[in-house]
Amino acid sequence: PLASQEQCVSYLLSVNPHPAISVSPRELVAYYYEEGAREGIRPDVAFAQALKETGFFRYGGTVTPDQNNYCGLGTTSTEIKGAYFATSQIGVRAHIQHLLAYASTRRPVRPVVDPRYNLVRNVYGTITLGNWQDLNGRWAVPGDSYGQSILSMFRAILRK
Repeated sequence: PLASQEQCVSYLLSVNPHPAISVSPRELVAYYYEEGAREGIRPDVAFAQALKETGFFRYGGTVTPDQNNYCGLGTTSTEIKGAYFATSQIGVRAHIQHLLAYASTRRPVRPVVDPRYNLVRNVYGTITLGNWQDLNGRWAVPGDSYGQSILSMFRAILRK
């Protein structure tokens, strides 16, 4: 990772001093770094995606804080709330595993908790996505600049 855990925490709290999460911001970021390292996924950019998906943990959309769902997993419309995870760490693990499903044909190190992991792998087969912009139109539809917006948020984290 290019951004430190402290930069991630600092950026979050500078935008939202009271995030609606069940653990401290420091603990949540630590989960991203732990789970990301295990699966070979950039934790700093994955955290930037979580900030985008949750509105800096203010929510306000279909997903609610009690779901521990930091990336909108399974939320396909305003009527479908998506996946629920028992703990923050399991929610982070599902997010990281979902990114892994797009990035690699390798199975996750830990048992799969991402309810859409197999769906992504079945759709993409041996195809993998090489960069964040490749999520455009795949993670969020139409999402023409989805990956770019995540990277823009990541660059803001680096400035902290």
